[in-house]
Amino acid sequence: MKFSKSELDIICQYAAPTKAETLAGMKETVPVIKDLLTKAIVENAIRKLEKIPEPECSQFVAATKARFLTGRDNSIHQRLAAAKAQEQILQGHDLSGKERFRPETRHMIMVEVQKQCFVGFKGERFRFYLSDEGYRNAKRSEQEGEIKIKSHAAVVDGKLYPDKKPRQQER
Repeated sequence: MKFSKSELDIICQYAAPTKAETLAGMKETVPVIKDLLTKAIVENAIRKLEKIPEPECSQFVAATKARFLTGRDNSIHQRLAAAKAQEQILQGHDLSGKERFRPETRHMIMVEVQKQCFVGFKGERFRFYLSDEGYRNAKRSEQEGEIKIKSHAAVVDGKLYPDKKPRQQER
């Protein structure tokens, strides 16, 4: 027996341990469904399930639900794993670290190392909370090509005030 994707989705929603319980759940909702297309899909799924003998029907419903859950879970896990793989690890000071709240701290920068230097190895990314003197040193390192400052924010009493990017003219 051939089931459409929509019918399989409906079966997954009403899946129960036995054929009778699954059909009872589906039949219970038919009178209250307002959308004609959805109602037709549910009725077709009921008719098809009624034609399948009991032990085979319960196994089919369980397998359909398991396949649906496995596909759903795998896709979520795959997307999370891909997102974590793309996310680069940020080293250095913690976002809410004590360095942020020191009275001399005036700058928060995120840098990427361009060539191996005193900061780290090429490609590594860091966050630093710096005084005015430390920020001047970071700018000097950027001019020498050792690091690239990716972002900057002013720090006042531990609060961050990101620099605003200049607006591009619309074309």
